[in-house]
Amino acid sequence: MIVDRGKIGTMPAASEREDEAYLDFVEGMRNWNFLALDPVLQARAQRAAQDFEARHGRPPTTIEDAIETLHALPIAASRNRVIRSVQEMFWDRVIATYRKREPELLAALDRADRSGPGSVTWDPNFVYPDYFATVEFHIQPGNYHADPLAGYIYHYGTKVFFRGANDHDERQREFAFAVPVPRDGIVRRTLDLACSIGQVTTAMKERFPQAEVWGIDIAAPMVRYAHKRAIELGLDVHFAQCAIEDLRFPDNSFDIVTSMIIFHEVPLEVTKRALREIARVLRPGGVYAASDFMPASKLDLVGTYLRYIDSIDNGEPYAEEFISVDMTDLLREVGLRPMPGSEGWTRPWRWYSEKPS
Repeated sequence: MIVDRGKIGTMPAASEREDEAYLDFVEGMRNWNFLALDPVLQARAQRAAQDFEARHGRPPTTIEDAIETLHALPIAASRNRVIRSVQEMFWDRVIATYRKREPELLAALDRADRSGPGSVTWDPNFVYPDYFATVEFHIQPGNYHADPLAGYIYHYGTKVFFRGANDHDERQREFAFAVPVPRDGIVRRTLDLACSIGQVTTAMKERFPQAEVWGIDIAAPMVRYAHKRAIELGLDVHFAQCAIEDLRFPDNSFDIVTSMIIFHEVPLEVTKRALREIARVLRPGGVYAASDFMPASKLDLVGTYLRYIDSIDNGEPYAEEFISVDMTDLLREVGLRPMPGSEGWTRPWRWYSEKPS
């Protein structure tokens, strides 16, 4: 008999203890990769870069140079195989463990759809754009939309992905609580784009409890799960199925808009359309805060190579295009300006901008 085994952090635990033990092991393998294999790769890369310079009379600087320099190294092949295998292993077992309770978990989503606090709206006939529907991001089977359990699956999968360091939304909470407020201090409405399971969204509600807080995502299973999760946290948050490039909100209707780790998962043209929408729905003086992949200009040789591997072997086909552009320039093009004193940066992968009053 399968029973509810409670929660790990804010997510439902595995259906059976043996599943949890297996996923703990896989999480340990992923941790071993980053703590043991990656440092060896970094050391080998230094010698390989010296060999490259001896052959070519210049240091390796481009993605092509990084591939030539590192791709043939045995440690790189081992590292890449471990990363891919671990990813396949945790998705397979997470899906299997939640399938054992599928009727119960789907019933919980149905009940949450009709419950509060907060709300969720989604369209069973929603037509997903090809750029989204044809990709399995992070090689999650069925992507974020095809499996009605995708929100549950994504939550446990990313728990393993972050190696247990995000069981209580630590990364999203850090981001949300660092977002600057408008200069006038007024925060009545906030919008979180591509909210997935709503971790930034709920953190924004915790930070601004009197505000009306919204989260949107293109995938129905994600906003449904996000709403259920917010109810369990006792937070009054509104979720809606919506594409980032077609926001269904009035002009000048939000004080703060946020997005975390989205633009590397859409084509550049969609990014540009989404930024125009963000500028439209922000009110004068409003703040936009974004966090995403580090620009290529900030990556070292190993970082450049690993970003390439992630793009071709981890369901990230648009990442290379995104990291090659200047996000600050894109924000300026739509009329948003970097926050004073930071030129739009607090870290190499974060941008804070405001809409001129």
